[in-house]
Amino acid sequence: MRIIKTRIGNKILRIKDCRGFNSIRGLMFDSIKDYGGALIYANSVWMPFVKHKLTLLFLDRGFRIIEIQPAVPMTLNPKTWKVYSCSRAKYCLEIKTISGKGLQGKKITFF
Repeated sequence: MRIIKTRIGNKILRIKDCRGFNSIRGLMFDSIKDYGGALIYANSVWMPFVKHKLTLLFLDRGFRIIEIQPAVPMTLNPKTWKVYSCSRAKYCLEIKTISGKGLQGKKITFF
């Protein structure tokens, strides 16, 4: 697994680059202390075994934010059994919960 970095607002985040099978896993079983988020190579996400609320940034092919969704971990409560998706997206960036205000349409760069 590779670690990449991105800047969102004034914060630099360490991101898990989840390709292949790791795209299915994302941040499942991981501590949010270890990573600032995960880049998923898919346009849908579910949250079993994720311990914290996340903000999902759905990105197009050019890594431009096209949709922002808050996400809650899956619990025994059926109301949390949800798949988060955006049919227009190519990628999903799972990050610690933030305000998505002003992010719509911005391009995400990785370094």
